[in-house]
Amino acid sequence: MTTTMNPNSTKIDFAAFETAVNGGQRVTLKDLAAQYGMKTDDVRRSLVAHFGARVMFIRGRTGGIRLA
Repeated sequence: MTTTMNPNSTKIDFAAFETAVNGGQRVTLKDLAAQYGMKTDDVRRSLVAHFGARVMFIRGRTGGIRLA
């Protein structure tokens, strides 16, 4: 049984995330959710709450999360 955490109770390291994305590393919701023990929808909400319109979610084989 896996437990998930509320996005407000988990601190995502936004600086490390931004560095990885800007450095060209492929970052996915699935990977972030596994890393922080959260649901993918909760990770998405946290990223949108923090970055707003700057964050883009790209679907598909070469998709991932990008920042504008």
